[in-house]
Amino acid sequence: MRGTAPGTAVRSRHRMTRLLWQFARFLIVGLASFAIDYGLYVLLFQVLGVHYLVASTISFSVSLIVNYILTLKFVFDARAERRIVREFLAYIGLNIIALGLNQLILYLAVDVFGASPFVGKLIATAIVLVYNFISRKLLIERAGAPVEPAPAPAPPNAEGIL
Repeated sequence: MRGTAPGTAVRSRHRMTRLLWQFARFLIVGLASFAIDYGLYVLLFQVLGVHYLVASTISFSVSLIVNYILTLKFVFDARAERRIVREFLAYIGLNIIALGLNQLILYLAVDVFGASPFVGKLIATAIVLVYNFISRKLLIERAGAPVEPAPAPAPPNAEGIL
């Protein structure tokens, strides 16, 4: 193909495969974090009688710390030169936005649309998932890091020589 570097399609396919596997790992870590978030939410709201928005804030915050640790360990390629304290503070900032979005959706689902607090929490979690993946990928992963190199193009064989 004219204007296309050899191996571009292979590199593109490799990047997409890598991104899909990364998102799968993100979902697994997210399920673990969700189990903590939702389990603690149910405990606080249902068992201890804490207001649903307060219970959600507490459970979300605890799961945030667990998620950060698991995300660094299993999902994203953390920049070697990163400053952990600065990065964690940025992570907290991004998650304050996520918490606000989570709380707004939960409030709307429960108080405006009449959903149960349990269903509202599920809806909010599902919507905030996409924001979380994008924001964490941009924060944690190495900016512009090369994806594993594509295989070198094969040398021309005798039939390809003029």
